[in-house]
Amino acid sequence: MWQTFLFSLIIVAICLVLLAVRLFFGKKFVHTHVDGNKAMHRKGIRCAQSMDAEERRDNPYTVSEKSKK
Repeated sequence: MWQTFLFSLIIVAICLVLLAVRLFFGKKFVHTHVDGNKAMHRKGIRCAQSMDAEERRDNPYTVSEKSKK
């Protein structure tokens, strides 16, 4: 029982060490956000938050829909 637990604990520790080495000394992580992807930018696809913020900005050319009495 203890041998199995110790063996699996050693395997998990080795995996964590290898992950840390890859994280600190390896390549940079791929930028997965939509705004950072060049192919999506060329197709006109943007981040939903950016599009929402742009739509919420006041448009100076809008026509008032309220009637003035």
